[in-house]
Amino acid sequence: MVQEICLLLLKASAVYFLCINVVYAVLMLLSWMKIKRYRTRVKDETIKDLPPVSFIIPAFNEESLIVETIQTYLSLPQSKKEIIVINDGSHDQTMKLLQTMFQLQKVQDRIFKSITQPELIVLEAPHMGKAQALNYGVAHATYDLICTMDADTIPTARGVEACLRSFATDSKLVAVGGVIQALNSQVLKNNSPLQNRSKEWLTTFQRIEYLRAFVCERLGWSFLGSTLLISGAFCMLKKEAVRKIGGFNHRSITEDFDLIVRLRRAYPGENHHFKILPVTTCYTQVPRTIKHLSIQRMRWQMGLVQTLMENIALFFNPSHGPLGLFAIPYFWFVEVLSPVVEALGLVLIPYALYQGWVDAQTVFLYLGIGLFFNLIITLFGVYFDNKYVSRNKYWSCFQSTYETLFLHLGYKQLTSWWRLKALFKSLKKNKSWGDKPREEIIHQTL
Repeated sequence: MVQEICLLLLKASAVYFLCINVVYAVLMLLSWMKIKRYRTRVKDETIKDLPPVSFIIPAFNEESLIVETIQTYLSLPQSKKEIIVINDGSHDQTMKLLQTMFQLQKVQDRIFKSITQPELIVLEAPHMGKAQALNYGVAHATYDLICTMDADTIPTARGVEACLRSFATDSKLVAVGGVIQALNSQVLKNNSPLQNRSKEWLTTFQRIEYLRAFVCERLGWSFLGSTLLISGAFCMLKKEAVRKIGGFNHRSITEDFDLIVRLRRAYPGENHHFKILPVTTCYTQVPRTIKHLSIQRMRWQMGLVQTLMENIALFFNPSHGPLGLFAIPYFWFVEVLSPVVEALGLVLIPYALYQGWVDAQTVFLYLGIGLFFNLIITLFGVYFDNKYVSRNKYWSCFQSTYETLFLHLGYKQLTSWWRLKALFKSLKKNKSWGDKPREEIIHQTL
């Protein structure tokens, strides 16, 4: 009886991961189609004036990088822009640095403007959390388009322009984002990392994860009109839409995911567009220690479950088209449940081998096929990014191959374990992000 149950569960797990790999292959193909369609459309576009935009950047204890980050926004070529920094009750030197480096002048209670940089506005507020700080910034934004970004995010001029062009040519567009790359070097030149590859394995693994998630998956969902997540590290939206749904939800663990899902409910159907563009919009710092990576991944998983549960009405809802029929079920069956199935396999496979219920050659054959498929996904992502997305030739096929191999020898299992723990913790009400250290950013001028 035990043998039959064990073998049945192993077969079900094998079918489960086979189906996931098929979905990945389809998304990768759709991502390629998205890239080709985008390139064709951009060639035919002739736009003289781009719309203005308000960049909204919440900052809490960002003294190590806030000045350098703002300099990257000020250096963007767009003339019609404003940069709104919300000092969210920082108790370090964040506000003092802003006042000194940009010569801030108080114009109203808690509102400061830079004498040297007229487009820079700093709002001072008691600590209220990222969501509320963003809402505070939205309330003071001048322009109809807003772009929410993190204080450790470095925007690219090409990505900002691509998003603005999308709004200029698509009146139905509600929100847009692009490909986010993990920052692999603290030294920047022209707002791009100077060093091509990170020397730290933890950063390297996260770079590969970001590549696969954005270039090989989210572009595919965007092609289907089923974008469900536009990362808060870079998200450009219509201010009116954000206000319509009451702004960012301060009770949400992942306010960016929650916002887009609520916007999709408020703006359903084909008359409202949400897009991911095949362009690098920004580089973002990633955790450099196991401790902080575990906190991040568990928070992401808990926020995923929270948002999906609060919007359960979208599950298999045909009135929302591919979003309800495919994207939402995908997030449930793959993003939520895959850690459970992986953990089940890690327990059952060694036990079945020990009992002699399965053949070792068969097990290694299946594992080898799965690993090979993951390598193919990574290499396609490398090709897409080098040729079409970032176009910086940052990726090496040879290095990416052995990095992907090492990624599956411990790191992937570790992240799955964190996600599994998060499922059990998702019912708790602890919503503290914990400590989130920053690394200094250095601009190189030649």
